[in-house]
Amino acid sequence: MKRRFLIPLALGLLALALAQRYFGEEDLKRVQDAGKAYAETLAGQRPDQALCSLHRNRLPADLLPGFLEEQRKLIQYPKDGRLMGDWRRGGAIFNNLQKANCFSCHFGSPENIGGDVGPSLEQYGLNRGQSEAVQRYTYEVIYNSWAYFPCTVMYRFGAQGLLTPEEIADVVAYLLDPASDFNTKPAAGKR
Repeated sequence: MKRRFLIPLALGLLALALAQRYFGEEDLKRVQDAGKAYAETLAGQRPDQALCSLHRNRLPADLLPGFLEEQRKLIQYPKDGRLMGDWRRGGAIFNNLQKANCFSCHFGSPENIGGDVGPSLEQYGLNRGQSEAVQRYTYEVIYNSWAYFPCTVMYRFGAQGLLTPEEIADVVAYLLDPASDFNTKPAAGKR
């Protein structure tokens, strides 16, 4: 009778121990079977991405200050120093599936029905203003979202080389300029 109780208990404890590792034995087997290129890619993550993977995108409090500092060091600014560029070019970037695709995650675009993965950006500039602090914050979040929101799923447009600093400044203008379609037209769809 005791033996029938001990075996499931032992198996349960073993399963719990394996689940606490980042990769369980089954996951490791899948990675190894998936091919060398896949295993190398997974094992060869950038240190910041590997840290997020290791902690399942929830970094411990003692790691946050250093992580945020490293992420902020990656931010580069436009050569002319202006954090707001041309809102028309920014709209073309924001609403382009092949470029930034911002509307897929954020509600607020007057051109496309937005998603709800990220926060609503509806009338972003009208609600927040256009101060230098708001421009800098908006620019930096778009350039490298991990500098503010560690391990978030938002693209790190500048840090990953997806957009140039000038293109990011154009998107900032699209979001903030009070004359922008983003702030003068209603958002497509309903929230």
